[in-house]
Amino acid sequence: SSVSLHIVASKAGFTTVVGTEFGPDGLLYVLELSDAAGFPTPGAGKVVRVRFDGTIEDVATGLAVPTAMTFGPDGKLYVSNFGAAPAGAGQIVQITIP
Repeated sequence: SSVSLHIVASKAGFTTVVGTEFGPDGLLYVLELSDAAGFPTPGAGKVVRVRFDGTIEDVATGLAVPTAMTFGPDGKLYVSNFGAAPAGAGQIVQITIP
């Protein structure tokens, strides 16, 4: 059997992508470890969403080494912040999507 790949979003500006989720609004959300290539910069992590027309917009910025995300049954986005921090320093951040 063969695998078929389809590019959903491709645009200059995606960096260090560590997660993707489709939101309750049907849009693709992308978690970026850092908004610059190279070693992750604490405070430069962000969540962006890809609109139906292909434009990309910031949803949450200023995250510190986020490593995963998921939408809860309440429709809010939950992100692990300080995901690569020493034991006890991690956070779960709740983000209300506008």
